[in-house]
Amino acid sequence: MASSFTRLPSDSRITLASVLRFVRLATFARPYLSIHQRANNLAPVLLPHIILETLSSAMEWSEGLVAAVWDALRDEIWVGESAPASSAEIYEYNRFALEKGTFKRALVEPRSYKASLFTVRDGPLPIYVTTLYCRKCQTHYHTDYHIHKSQRTYYGGIPDIIQVAQHFFIENALLELFVAGQVFGWISATNWARIYNHALAPPQPHIRNNEAAFAMFPVPYRNGYHYPNWQFSLSIRPEDVLNGFFLYSLLIDKAEHGWILSLPHNESSQVDRLQSALSERNGTMEGVGQDAYPHVCNLCCHISEDENGELRKIQAAVCDGNNMGHPCCGVHDCKTPLVSRNDRFCPNHRKRNLKCAIDDCDAPICGRFRTCEDPTHRQLESRYFAKGVSVPQLHSRLLRATGVVVPNDSTALHGDATEPDEHGVIESCEEKPIAPGYTKRKLRACFGTNYTHTELLFMRPCGVILSRATLYGSEAISAVNLAARATFPTPNSTPEYLFYDSNCKLVAHQKANNDTHFARTAQPVDVFHFRTKHKETDTFCQQHCNPAAFPELLDANGNWRFNTSICEQTNVWLGGYMAILRNMEVTRYNFYLDEMIKRRNRYVIQELERKGHMPWNVPFDDLFSTVHVDSPPLN
Repeated sequence: MASSFTRLPSDSRITLASVLRFVRLATFARPYLSIHQRANNLAPVLLPHIILETLSSAMEWSEGLVAAVWDALRDEIWVGESAPASSAEIYEYNRFALEKGTFKRALVEPRSYKASLFTVRDGPLPIYVTTLYCRKCQTHYHTDYHIHKSQRTYYGGIPDIIQVAQHFFIENALLELFVAGQVFGWISATNWARIYNHALAPPQPHIRNNEAAFAMFPVPYRNGYHYPNWQFSLSIRPEDVLNGFFLYSLLIDKAEHGWILSLPHNESSQVDRLQSALSERNGTMEGVGQDAYPHVCNLCCHISEDENGELRKIQAAVCDGNNMGHPCCGVHDCKTPLVSRNDRFCPNHRKRNLKCAIDDCDAPICGRFRTCEDPTHRQLESRYFAKGVSVPQLHSRLLRATGVVVPNDSTALHGDATEPDEHGVIESCEEKPIAPGYTKRKLRACFGTNYTHTELLFMRPCGVILSRATLYGSEAISAVNLAARATFPTPNSTPEYLFYDSNCKLVAHQKANNDTHFARTAQPVDVFHFRTKHKETDTFCQQHCNPAAFPELLDANGNWRFNTSICEQTNVWLGGYMAILRNMEVTRYNFYLDEMIKRRNRYVIQELERKGHMPWNVPFDDLFSTVHVDSPPLN
């Protein structure tokens, strides 16, 4: 570098500070320069005219002086390492570079278009995106994928910058921040967009958002960096946050398996483009698809020695449901997806729109109403669409709240059955009057979108979630049994203990159907529910499901060995997604929940490791072999 300085022209404007600034700005032009020459190992002897203009304007030098300084320092500029540009440096360079298309943070070339890039450190940046085309193989090359025969194939791995829409790109570090907020804070895409635009995008947001408190401090670019001629928004949109989450998660999933993501290119929107890949991943997550499925640690598994001196494994699982769901067909237990989230029925049951909305009434609707001519049915419809809630209904809600005036969950999907909801079911049942002249009638109807009934979780007592199943019509015991069999499909995968608050009904169902799949699994009710919701006079329940009948569930100090309330505790976390998922399309709903569970599991296992609970994984071959080597049946 010292010898290069001796070649600098003699000019009063050339100082050490100005030369260092020139080197910095010229470094920003390297991506543009490298793409315009065949060999990239040597710096170009002559700068393109638009680079000369850019550097001349930025340095306030003549183009001749810029060319002379470049000639003296080009080799060092070309191969030298440089620190990442600050947002202020990028802004200063882009003030002169954007209009000429030589911008900092360009992605590739030679066919360019304008776009916006959202980053963690530098906020939103205006960029030019450039693409390449190979005439021989007829392939278009973009920043993170190439297009051939209408298929968009990603390059593999996780790109630093991900295109979430035609003119919008997001840095993967920012997407990782979004995902963490979704997992640990239930932050929706809308709220993430607000947080980013308010507190991450503007320079010095702590001053900009509290100007009165910082009135004595001068703030450069107090109103943000201003790019007046940039037609694409530099404010991130909720749909880009959400599409970015789905695409980023798919890319991670493919990279973890050593696969390549391929999407249809000619879809009308990013939502449609991602649909098939999301659906495919959903299929792999059913049953045993979570990567934490083979988890074992000393909080969910106990090794003991029997009277013969042989080691015996005691591993537990816990099951419980959460009343949340996604829009579905109004016909009971129909699993055909809706065309639109606002539909009442799926394509197979669309004719039901022409029949009265009251359950078990097949009379045709009348005019613009969703009920028949029956005045009782019409009255129920009027109540559903009426604004406000009557005093008796409010009293009813207060009584059911058992002293809690404000519900803990203000965004519950199914609300109170007697309160009209924007979508869904309304019903009234016979019970004692709660106000003079006010009685309820036993009618049930579906005037809006119906929702699935329950999300069923299977967990280890340590907090790791094994699987999730959606129950459509109700938390029927037969459906719970099918979900349990899907979660533990082989004899070796079944736990020694499976806790469920209605295990007495589940065991009775299995015995009535001669289902021996869980013959080697004891199925007690957890202690809390057994004390509060199961009668002492129920002989079958006492015989098969009383936890006291299994002394190995107690440790040497007489304490319960496993945390059998883990599902109810985890349902508090799961319930935080009700508002986010309320009207989400079913494919996205399933992917979103599975990804949240996957991310949460990884964090839980990290915490188990940190706290010394020795987590490890059972080999899959051991879980799914056909030979069972455990103890005789327990039921």
